[in-house]
Amino acid sequence: MMMLNVVLFTLFGVAAQAQNAIVRTTGQYEADGTVLYSVYVATGAQKLTTVAVGGTVPPGTRFIENLDTPAGVVFEGVRDNVAVWTLKEIAADTLIGPFSFRAKPDGAGTVITEPSAAVSFQEPEAGIVEYAGKDTALAQLESKGSVIFDQRGTLDEKGNNAPVQIGKTGVLLFVPEGAVRTQTTVTVEREVIDNDRLPKTENPLWWCGLYRVSITPQEQAAKQFAFAFPNRRALTPGLPVSVVSNDDGAWTKQASRALGFNQFGGFNCGLGFGFNACFGTPAFCNFNCPPSGGFNQFGFGVLSSDRLRSTVTSTQLTTTFGVTTTPISSIKDGTSNIIAILIGIR
Repeated sequence: MMMLNVVLFTLFGVAAQAQNAIVRTTGQYEADGTVLYSVYVATGAQKLTTVAVGGTVPPGTRFIENLDTPAGVVFEGVRDNVAVWTLKEIAADTLIGPFSFRAKPDGAGTVITEPSAAVSFQEPEAGIVEYAGKDTALAQLESKGSVIFDQRGTLDEKGNNAPVQIGKTGVLLFVPEGAVRTQTTVTVEREVIDNDRLPKTENPLWWCGLYRVSITPQEQAAKQFAFAFPNRRALTPGLPVSVVSNDDGAWTKQASRALGFNQFGGFNCGLGFGFNACFGTPAFCNFNCPPSGGFNQFGFGVLSSDRLRSTVTSTQLTTTFGVTTTPISSIKDGTSNIIAILIGIR
């Protein structure tokens, strides 16, 4: 059943009083068929020192290369099929990541969504925290899909007005009731990132995605649609996102957004980095887009200099998103306390 679901990043099955850190992993396919796996670590009320982070290279894949390494981190290589990174310390109440590597499926088994991972440290007391991962199959997103709706807006399987996935693209769409008068089709197509086709900016951007959107019939809607689009790689929450749209060959800068917590179609949803446990995508950005065919192509990106910022605290998330977030140290198993809320579909 497809339904809007709020899930808790890094915090399943863990009591903060019992552990000093929490580990989570994500995975996604690249267009060339390789898989990007990323590890995130969240700390509690005390900093960790002499830290080692390990992410398992899952069975059925082989390690190709280290990708995104947070600032101040050293990649130590692969030991016994585990990618290992080391760093001097992680501050208290901090999320750090992604630690990312590329793997290639060997065709011998199922490619999983979330490999196992662990973090070890010497202070505040020597210890190791592990994450068992998830062995569900990682879905490869399709580049194009459509959804049809009418004056009732987008409907979930229960017939409730809610966000829906557009085909198998990983793109989410929410159309409120009363936005259109007739049966309407929205089609999205993910395009290959080509810097030469995208506008030059004063500060270079790392482009998260390039999409083409078509809406038929192209009538002026009474209410805005809301879209959520997958990023092409996992990113640290809280990064400012620049958005540009292309109407008949002329690029126009749109309002900026923050990568992380956003209002999505009236729902409190975080669009951070990891809900591939649901359907294999590591990150989403959220934009309210003109529903009347105002553009047919748009791109969104983060500053290249910010892409590997690598850390964020609950205080920074609160400042960035204007939403009170809970210190990691106070999070308890099974609660709705958050450092970053993610959107999921199941």
